[in-house]
Amino acid sequence: MQMCIRRLTCLAFLVGVIMVASASETKIIKCCVEVSDQSITAPIIGYRIQRKNLPCVRAVIFKTAEREICSHWKQDWVFEKIKELEQLRRAQKTTPATTTTSSLSTTTS
Repeated sequence: MQMCIRRLTCLAFLVGVIMVASASETKIIKCCVEVSDQSITAPIIGYRIQRKNLPCVRAVIFKTAEREICSHWKQDWVFEKIKELEQLRRAQKTTPATTTTSSLSTTTS
């Protein structure tokens, strides 16, 4: 009887360890697992590049006002859109902020 209780205890422990190990391996995938080669008609407001890390695939993720779209990184239009977005970003960075300065004139008697 005591041997049976030890076996059940060991079995319960082993099942618990396996459940914890399998739960820690579960990944929540929030990446592109497939890409589109269609051009995007909605205004694009940003992008990011995703590297291949299975199950995620290599992609350019364009951000629109409504959603994010996974695009194939080898498409010509994708490269051109990235160049355009980078030029806009650089232009915004180099544009000096407009400052207003007021000059006070003082008169000495």
